[in-house]
This record gives sequence, C-alpha cells and structure tokens, in this order.
Amino acid sequence: MRVLWDSESGAVTVDWVVLSAAVIGLGAFSVVQIGQGSTDLANSIQGSLRFVLYPDPEEDGPRYSIQRLSDAQLEQWTTTYADQTDAQLLASVQLRHNQFMSHLEAQQWSQALQRVDYFHIIEQELATRSLQRPDDMPGAQALFDMYNDARS
Repeated sequence: MRVLWDSESGAVTVDWVVLSAAVIGLGAFSVVQIGQGSTDLANSIQGSLRFVLYPDPEEDGPRYSIQRLSDAQLEQWTTTYADQTDAQLLASVQLRHNQFMSHLEAQQWSQALQRVDYFHIIEQELATRSLQRPDDMPGAQALFDMYNDARS
C-alpha cells in the first residue's frame, strides 16, 4: 500500500483532469453570466424603445422620438402620467398643448420641445388605456412639425 501511495506515475494526468474541469467550469459560468447580462440589456433596450418610439395613430408617416428628456426624466414622467386618473390625463393633454403653444409663440425652443416630449408620453398612456385624445388636439408628431416649421 505504501508503494502505491509514494508512486508518482499518473500525477500529470490527475493534474490535467483537474485543470480541464476548472477551465470547463469557468467557461460554463461565463456563458451563463454573459447570457444573463445580454438578456437584461436586451430587456432594458426594449423597455426604453417602448417609451421612446410611438407612432401617431392618425399618421402612417414618421414616428416621434423623445428629444429633450433624459432617461430619468422620461421614467419619472411616464410614472407620473400612469398614476393619473383618466380625467387628469385628459386635462394634461390640454395643459401641455397650451404650454407648448405659449413657448412656441415666445420662441422658447427648448421648453416647447420639452412640452412635445410630455405630450408624447401622455399620448402613449392614453393608448395604453384605450383612450383618445380630444379631436381638436394635434398629436406629438404634428406638434413637432409645428416646432420645426416655427424654427425655420
């Protein structure tokens, strides 16, 4: 028994098996981590795009995208409008439209564009609730077009 214990033949094979198992284990761990990270990133991008791109329901043309709001502001205002009642949300349509027109007339370009962003978020929340904005109110894309016309 002592001879078997002192024998060094096969030691390299044992080392090779242990090292190979460690490398395979680290590789498998890395694949799982990268897979989870890429899934989280994809979900994050999908969530961001869901809030940024929203077609004007009356137009098949260009889609409006957020111009002035940061991601944090976008999330804050999305939550704010989601927490409003239907009546409050419809009142916000009128409020943001009036603010936009005031800023546009005063040539306060940054503030006007920010109001288009708010209007866009409101439109998305209205669509989520299957509500229509008032017929006399243009959509975010139309406001953005008015903004661009006024700037040129």
